[in-house]
Amino acid sequence: MTQAIVAVGLAVPLLLAASLYATTPADSTAAFFSGDVRVDLTHVDAGKQISRRELVRRATQRSKARAAALSLARSASSGRRAGKSADGQQPGVAVRPSGDLEYLLDLAIGTPPQPVSALLDTGSDLIWTQCAPCASCLPQPDPLFSPGASSSYEPMRCSGQLCGDILHHGCQRPDTCTYRYNYGDGTTTLGVYATDRFTFTSSSGERVSAPLGFGCGSVNVGSLNNGSGIVGFGRDPLSLVSQMSIRRFSYCLTPYSSARKSTLLFGSLAAGVYDDATGPVQTTRLLQSRQNPTFYYVPFTGVTVGTRRLRIPLSAFALRADGSGGVIVDSGTALTLFPGAVLAEVVTAFYVQLRLPFANSSGPDDGVCFATPSSGRRASVVPVPVPRMVFHFEGAELDLPRRNYILDDKRRGSLCLLLADSGDSGSTIGNFLQQDMRVLYDLEAETLSFAPAQC
Repeated sequence: MTQAIVAVGLAVPLLLAASLYATTPADSTAAFFSGDVRVDLTHVDAGKQISRRELVRRATQRSKARAAALSLARSASSGRRAGKSADGQQPGVAVRPSGDLEYLLDLAIGTPPQPVSALLDTGSDLIWTQCAPCASCLPQPDPLFSPGASSSYEPMRCSGQLCGDILHHGCQRPDTCTYRYNYGDGTTTLGVYATDRFTFTSSSGERVSAPLGFGCGSVNVGSLNNGSGIVGFGRDPLSLVSQMSIRRFSYCLTPYSSARKSTLLFGSLAAGVYDDATGPVQTTRLLQSRQNPTFYYVPFTGVTVGTRRLRIPLSAFALRADGSGGVIVDSGTALTLFPGAVLAEVVTAFYVQLRLPFANSSGPDDGVCFATPSSGRRASVVPVPVPRMVFHFEGAELDLPRRNYILDDKRRGSLCLLLADSGDSGSTIGNFLQQDMRVLYDLEAETLSFAPAQC
């Protein structure tokens, strides 16, 4: 069966529409989600007065780092299966995708609440933030979280269930759980695993909170993209999804330069999100992998360019038993990434149908670009017509709007495909292709649905 990975990396300011509650002890944290949450998503480059081309260039740089990290995470899963880590070190060190993510989440931790801006990532599980005192910390916009200033902060005992769920954990005297968590781009956090109250502010100003297990990082290296930490949104027990028993969520991402807000919805509110759909709702299955249990997988079957379904074998998209291969749908990655052979087929199809030469002026962060006419009738402010592109899933098709896979660069006289080489046998469907799409993850029905929408 051909399969694809869905690993959504987001980061967002939260607007909650109902309540959360939890009454569980610190060594077995399990919050329970009740009601609805509406979330406004903020892109990491929001508010910067830069052109769409520059936004794409910056996102391309992050995509390359994310691609390398995803590749390492996939190879690490196969390495652990063979009894060794991807870099030849001792097994037991978790490797997850990078901290070079795309969206930010505003929340607060502790009593009284201390503000934290974290990156939200469904490609990983751990919830963590940088903490004071900090032996090694990365730049962040907010003051470091101070556990000593929170009356509700409590280190987790070594026997705590979530402590045991951390692949690389230890026990510090007298009875304190410690952790180490590695990301594929080299970002690493080490510290004490604890519980505290996480507070979210509703659109009406009402505050609601729940106790969650999280990493209080005192040694942190790598990249946080101006965040204070990362909120894991994967399917393993450490994640926000698992700790709060979230069974349904949906997001709609707007173009980076749009004044419209991107949104993330949890709960029953997510079930009615398609009221604003501008096209048909399509649904495919969600699948899981034993080798990469964090990720959300869907069956992926091929690509159409123009009117031609490309003759790419299903094996090119297959998720293998050792955890390699597969296709990741990831809002933490901007560009869509294909293995070299698949990318070559797609680029060739565009080259043949566009009948344009490759651009000589494109740089390493521009991707695959074609030179547009500089004189004559085709040298117009009207964009050059391009072939349509359709992604095929089991039981569903994603017919992409032009701006989701093409960058028109009139200054350089070129148009560029928002595609790149993944560097391994895996693929990633990035957030450009998902813009102005309402995507719904139903973890009870184990389905993923999507439809064009006005976010």
